[in-house]
Amino acid sequence: MKAQYFFWILFLIGFYWMIYLYQDFLMDALIAGLLCVGFFQVKVFLDKRFFNVVSSFLCVLILASVLIVPLYFIVYKSSNIIFEINFEKFSALIKWLKGTITENLSHFPAIHDGASKFLENFSAASITGYLLKISSYVGRYSLKLITDALFILGLLFFFFYYGERFYRYFLGVLPLGINQSKKIFEEVAGILRIVLLTSLITVILEGVAFGVMIVWFGHDGWSLGILYGLASLVPAVGGALIWIPIAIYELYHGNVNEAIFIALYSILLISVLIDSVIKPILIVFIKKRIFKTTLKINEMLIFFSMIAGISQFGFWGIIVGPTITAFFIALLRLYENYFIQNDQKACE
Repeated sequence: MKAQYFFWILFLIGFYWMIYLYQDFLMDALIAGLLCVGFFQVKVFLDKRFFNVVSSFLCVLILASVLIVPLYFIVYKSSNIIFEINFEKFSALIKWLKGTITENLSHFPAIHDGASKFLENFSAASITGYLLKISSYVGRYSLKLITDALFILGLLFFFFYYGERFYRYFLGVLPLGINQSKKIFEEVAGILRIVLLTSLITVILEGVAFGVMIVWFGHDGWSLGILYGLASLVPAVGGALIWIPIAIYELYHGNVNEAIFIALYSILLISVLIDSVIKPILIVFIKKRIFKTTLKINEMLIFFSMIAGISQFGFWGIIVGPTITAFFIALLRLYENYFIQNDQKACE
């Protein structure tokens, strides 16, 4: 057996056992690596003013304030709201809602019977049990998210500290030319920077829009604005976690117009306008005006890759989805620019 074949057999065996050994930490390591790549320009800026260890720690501290502090705020506020629910008032609210819905649907016989059967199982006790199940799930998910975030932050310091060495090492190890490898890294890093900044601005915009609106109805605009902005990152439900309970609260106090306004404002202005219209525009602006990048990836593809990533990978999919897309497109472009052209030259 040739030494080369023997080496690759041993390498594949070793690679398999490495994957098996660290399989529970692969996603955390991937997220830490992607955050490091997307945030490394800040590290380069800090390196001009501090030692490597200090700049690495500052970068981790900045990301910790973005990852850990908001999660703690959500868990703390949510638990306070759940434990402060008055069961008697809540039962009265459910009873009033059932009566109001049944009365209004009496004018529509086609759906009245089906709605009445559905509302028979709709009670304060069943909703409370459902809320407790949700809270326990949110608690477990939040705990896992926090532990993952802590592990990611530990890896981040390691990646920031040795980032330059890792970069040079991978450029030399990859079976591609240095320029080809650099183009792939630049493509992925550029997409990550765009996604991270777009997500941050979107969270701020949605939180401010909701907080400013909700102040007019006598609620705590600061806390609810922060909660809404952070909830917008939750897959599938998003800001509905915040505005639906507030709309029900307004209905309970007889403020029907206020409840309708909160619902329409949250759906039309925030979910549709900001999240679906302004967000793609932001991607274009950040790509062309702020980073002034020459990335040849369509802005709508970046937007849809974020949505696809969230649906497949949950919270962290917001950066995993665009990374996979950018990496694949970079490989296609590499194949087009180098391998096809070389084949054509060989044929000539």
